[in-house]
Amino acid sequence: MKVSQRVIVLVEGLFYVALAYFIQSAFPDVLSPWHIAVRIGYTLLIYYSFRRGALAGVLMGIVLGTLSCLGLNQPGVQIPQLVGIVIASGLLGMAGLFARNLQRTLYNHKMGSAYLNLVTGTIISWMAYFMCRFVINTFFVHQTEIRTYGVWQENLTSFFANTVISLLILIVMMNISSKNFIPKSTPYISRRERSRLLNDD
Repeated sequence: MKVSQRVIVLVEGLFYVALAYFIQSAFPDVLSPWHIAVRIGYTLLIYYSFRRGALAGVLMGIVLGTLSCLGLNQPGVQIPQLVGIVIASGLLGMAGLFARNLQRTLYNHKMGSAYLNLVTGTIISWMAYFMCRFVINTFFVHQTEIRTYGVWQENLTSFFANTVISLLILIVMMNISSKNFIPKSTPYISRRERSRLLNDD
């Protein structure tokens, strides 16, 4: 990848991080009394990972997680908990593992396979995110059996809620304009194939 393309990927990633952080700050972190962690803004990170791949997605996830830690205004937050937030946010970039298959199936108009990649990548990303949160909170922050059960229940509920929200948003985005999932400089489609894609319409 050329330096100019790397800069574009980086700038795009920082844009989505800023937008995700802004959106997240506009919504409550937790829905009471169900204790559901709401991460609507993080859907943009998953979308970015589908566009740019796992490496870029993980990197921007770490940046977003770090920003989230800096924005916390909660006394008594433990260092392992902060580290867990950063790592968990980075794991959302795992959606990028499906970037190649998603983009190629979209390019070849195989929508069934494209949706399968979208759904699978989104589920795995959120699963990794909340599994990381569960491990950190259980073994490094809270260490009582009652609390462990509570943390497990809260993370499981939050996993389902955020997965459903992200899938609804991403599926709507794909239905409106699937081409947005395929950046012009994507390495997953050859130059010849990209020129044909740009000449469509």
